[in-house]
Order: sequence, then structure tokens, then C-alpha cells
Amino acid sequence: MNRRPLALIPARAFAVLAGLSMLAGLSLLAGCEFSDYTIPTYQKGYKPTQPISYSHKLHAGELKMECKYCHFGSEKGRKAGIPPLNVCMNCHKVIKTDSPQIQKLADAYKAGRSIPWIKVHNLPDFVSFDHSRHVNKGVACQTCHGPIEEMQEVRQYAPLTMGWCVNCHRQYNASPPPGLEKQHIHASIDCTGCHQ
Repeated sequence: MNRRPLALIPARAFAVLAGLSMLAGLSLLAGCEFSDYTIPTYQKGYKPTQPISYSHKLHAGELKMECKYCHFGSEKGRKAGIPPLNVCMNCHKVIKTDSPQIQKLADAYKAGRSIPWIKVHNLPDFVSFDHSRHVNKGVACQTCHGPIEEMQEVRQYAPLTMGWCVNCHRQYNASPPPGLEKQHIHASIDCTGCHQ
């Protein structure tokens, strides 16, 4: 007679019950309407002091430089990326070369060093956000990053919480922005879309 020990049965039953409880909780969560007032924000307003003063207000605002010129990774992959120094030096080899801030850039460029920029928009490790999916579907950078073209110093504009993202996807699905409604894009609210 090959019998299983009784001690294993409760553990398996517990695992099944725990799994069913999680599924029930997730299905309830899927139907919830999220509010930024009930879910804590994740670094909203965070504005670190950068090693070199850089003005998005000047570059993206007054000079009307396209975000994707510097953040070229945003069209091709998950991360928008911090521009490498050679992108900055495309212009600053000849523009404002007497500026102390530009001289810091030029010195680092000549020495083959990078600038230790401090990342502003930090998502938890369990979140998988893909810039290219959003950028290539016509979502404006300002949707998540706010009026970046008006910021002297970059700060995190939106809470970037799960509820904030899910509500944006739901709103998009219910009423796509003008010009995008004919693309029949479905913004996923499936857990595995962001938690892979």
C-alpha cells in the first residue's frame, strides 16, 4: 500500500485556497476605480539636484527641440534613456562653449567620462514599462511627464502609481484622444501587461 502522508494534504489544500483567494482578490481589484487620493503616490514631485544644470524649459520649450532627439531610445525600447554626451556635444561643440556648465560637459566628453545624472522617474522593479509602446502609438511625453517644456529643473509630475496608469488606460479605451480613435488601439488593463 502506497499512501501519502496526511501532513501533505493540508499544505496542498492551503496552497489551493491561497491561490483561489489571490485570484478572487485580483478580480475584485480589476473592477475597482482607482483614486490618487487613496493610493500613495510614488515620488510625485521628486526633483533631485543634478550634477549639471540643464533646462528643459530652454531646450524643449524656447528652442522647441523634439524630446526624441535627445531621448532617442523612447521610440525603440523600454527606456527613453539619458542622452549620451555626444548628443549634447552635437550642438555644444560650438554653442555656449564659454558657459561653465557646458565646460563641465566638454571636459567629461574629452575625458571619456559620463555625467552621473540622477534618475527622476523611478518605477519599482516589479513594473515593466515600455516607452516605445506609448511613443509609437502617439502618446505625448507630457501625458506622463507633465509640462516638461516649462520645467527649469525636471520633477516627477505624475504619481505613476498603478491606479494612475490603469485609470489612464481605461479613460483612453473609453474615449481615445482626437486623431487616435481610428487606430483601434486597446490600452491593456491586464496585470501581465506591466508585471512581466
